[in-house]
Amino acid sequence: MVISTKAQREGDASSDTPVTQWLDAPTEDSVKTVVTYMLEHPSQSISSTHIVATAKAFKQLADMCRDPDVRTRLADGALAAASSLLLERVVAELGPGTEQSNGHAEHVFLLVQVLRCICNQSADTDAARAQLLEHGGTAALARALNIDDVWRQPVPVAQAAFGAVLNVSLDHKLCTQALVDACAIEPHISALRVHGLGNGAHSVWPLVCSSLDNLCEDAEAAATHFEQHAGLASNMLQALAEITAQLANIASVSGEVAEQFVQIKEQQDADVTAALRGAQRTLLWNLCEVLEKSSVVRLQLCEPVYMHQMFDILAYYVATGGPDEPTQPEPSVAQPPSRPLPQGNRNADATAQMIVGVSGEDAALSMFDDSGLQQRLFAQLAQSESALAAAAALCLGNLARTDAHCTQLAETHPDVVQAAIAWFESGEVRVRHAASGLLKNLCVPAPAKARMVELGLPAVAARNVDTAVVPVQANAIGILRHLANGCAEPTVQALLAQEPGKSQDQGQDQDQCALARLLTAVRSTDIDGIRCEGTRLVAAVAKAVYLKRACDAQDLEARGLDLVAPLVRLVVLDGQRHPLLQQESLVALTVLVAASSDNAPYAHAVVRCLVPETAAVGTVSEPTEDEPIEGDTIEANDADDETAEADDAETTAPDSFTN
Repeated sequence: MVISTKAQREGDASSDTPVTQWLDAPTEDSVKTVVTYMLEHPSQSISSTHIVATAKAFKQLADMCRDPDVRTRLADGALAAASSLLLERVVAELGPGTEQSNGHAEHVFLLVQVLRCICNQSADTDAARAQLLEHGGTAALARALNIDDVWRQPVPVAQAAFGAVLNVSLDHKLCTQALVDACAIEPHISALRVHGLGNGAHSVWPLVCSSLDNLCEDAEAAATHFEQHAGLASNMLQALAEITAQLANIASVSGEVAEQFVQIKEQQDADVTAALRGAQRTLLWNLCEVLEKSSVVRLQLCEPVYMHQMFDILAYYVATGGPDEPTQPEPSVAQPPSRPLPQGNRNADATAQMIVGVSGEDAALSMFDDSGLQQRLFAQLAQSESALAAAAALCLGNLARTDAHCTQLAETHPDVVQAAIAWFESGEVRVRHAASGLLKNLCVPAPAKARMVELGLPAVAARNVDTAVVPVQANAIGILRHLANGCAEPTVQALLAQEPGKSQDQGQDQDQCALARLLTAVRSTDIDGIRCEGTRLVAAVAKAVYLKRACDAQDLEARGLDLVAPLVRLVVLDGQRHPLLQQESLVALTVLVAASSDNAPYAHAVVRCLVPETAAVGTVSEPTEDEPIEGDTIEANDADDETAEADDAETTAPDSFTN
């Protein structure tokens, strides 16, 4: 690098300033004199005559600040103030879009040395960071990241700039927030673009990643900044997609191309792949945190192009097992159904959660009509890769939340529904959970119920009413309850059908039907959602059998099943917390009592359940005018069904898709 002209060197030699005097014999004791001069004469310090001497002085100061004891002592002075002032001046001279002048190289030289000095003096020294913040050094530092020379000469300019941001922001909340407010996140994301990998830029990426992690450490503050800058999230996702595509290309190269790539790595003395993987990890997790914190940011990504990018990233992680960890065995513990079940691949899990979060927004519903995205989801649901099928089912379930979309999907794409049913019955845990959630949504609108029955869904759901995977069990019970309110006969038949194989596998009597296993699950579970949703299904069965004649009542009575106990429990114990469910149970109990006979002593069963509880529970209060009990007049109509459908949004049964 050409630092100065001959005339300028002669000017330096003929000029006698505290800076040049100190350079002849640099000592820590005389630093204060030099710094004071720079503060009092900033314009002269960066003039063409003195700029090189000033840069050399900062180089010396940066080297001195490597010593922890020295930088602690210098932090008590005005070094940070002088650094902030001169950084602001030189950034103004080199700002983005400025033309290169005759003294451009000298200004770049000064910029690098000032940044090195800020980087070293702020390392584990809060006093220096406080002075930088007080004198506007953080704002000037953020602007320095946008200078064109940062990426014209990644080493040393970008190295010094991002190193300074890293040290200033490390474990200092005020400085970090000031850098975020000064829009320092944007140039970090721009730096991690594949098209900027030339000139050895990849060697600076670890610094950029660490610095970006610092700036996004407070996820709430970062999310607020992303909300205020609408294009930031999409730029981060674009950078992540580019890096993922580059890694996929590197993994697929062979022969001569691979040999050339190895030679490039040897010449650069750096591992480009490691730099790409580090940047990929940083972008993924910071974006995931921001999306989890802010619905506003999720709305910014409700476009098909962004959804395609997220699925491309997920496909890479599924294929590679993630950049730093292999795929683990299937988890044995069920997770909350508001999230995708874990895959043992943290990066794939994070990407799937981003897909679910974005597609769960109401603004994303319009993406259902995008033919390209729709075909991609259908194709992934039909393939044999369970992780991609699970993500597709979750996304499709979110996009098909309206009755119109559910009906359209059921009527015009039965092959897709059939694929979801196949995953529900025999897939891995996570894809069973996702597919059953999609199918549960499809069973809500009345026009789609008949098609679900035609495709054999009631029998599959009945086989899962007592599965050990709680989210899948909840979805199976919900499916049957929805189908019972509209397609009562095939639903009740599926619940009463004998399945020796199923019962035998679970160590139960071979003649036990799905309804019996449901009653056992409701009686034994301590999960409120399963107990309440299961009881609602029992109530629906009682009304379907005795009001709608969905099956021969004698067939149900011959089994000796205790339909009364769960209904009474919900009325007496859970009714105060779930008044709407209490009303449904009261209607069902009324139906059962009215249908009592020698073969079905339901009335006696109600009395037996209530008597032991009388002393402890007391009497059940009368309903108020604001809380009427439906079903006082028992008629064979669909009023109760409509009430149950209206209450779907208020049930305690978990929904697999919405956050």
